[in-house]
Amino acid sequence: MRKRIRLTGRRQLARSCVEVKVVEIGNRRLVSLTVADPAAFNRMPSTARIRLRLFENKFSETLEFGTLGEPRTTAEISNPSFSAPSCQLRVVATDGEQKGLLLGSTDTWNLRTGGTDAGDSATEGILLFQAHDISPRTWKLEMREADYPVVYIDRSIPDPRTWVRNDPVFVSCVLPAIVREAFDDILSASTPPEVPWAKDWLSWAETLMPGAAPPWSEGRQQRQVWIDNLIDSFCKRHGVLEHLVGKLKQGMAA
Repeated sequence: MRKRIRLTGRRQLARSCVEVKVVEIGNRRLVSLTVADPAAFNRMPSTARIRLRLFENKFSETLEFGTLGEPRTTAEISNPSFSAPSCQLRVVATDGEQKGLLLGSTDTWNLRTGGTDAGDSATEGILLFQAHDISPRTWKLEMREADYPVVYIDRSIPDPRTWVRNDPVFVSCVLPAIVREAFDDILSASTPPEVPWAKDWLSWAETLMPGAAPPWSEGRQQRQVWIDNLIDSFCKRHGVLEHLVGKLKQGMAA
């Protein structure tokens, strides 16, 4: 039987109140969680349970880390489908009249299940790249409501981390498509969004087109023109056409 969690009285917790890491041991993936700011949990009962909720591509899993009085430092991820899940810390009461009450929670953030040492993932500021099994596609963009977008690269591609950063084909053909899809999502609202990741994307757009604010109050056609101008500015700033032509000429001369 599923238990309901009552939300009244929830405290907003900072992500920095805990340190969360993923450790891979053979085929096992463990999440370690340590409390970095004990003061954030003041006035919460020691019996309250610490939980980390993971969700990605319609899958979800909740990891248990004991209680505030007797915390556990590790928990194992059982879902093999997770690659770069969003996660959220949740503290839930277990005793008395408050049983089932959500006492506090954080905003969501990306939790990578593969480290950069493996050479299959890379964070590029406002965009996360992550190797994942997405065959027959080579790449796939996942937009998240409260967290930064993630671009999945199929694991069969050799050295995907280098490919997304340096390959002229990816930079000239894939990145503009990613930018368009991301801003189609951002500009689907009639007013500037308040979520931090979208603000960061808009700040990035401002560096490419200073003073050219998105046409929030205008129609879809005007918004598409603005996105087209942004992509043109991006391609011009990074010389993507020149790099691609040079790459192709090298291949023809080889």
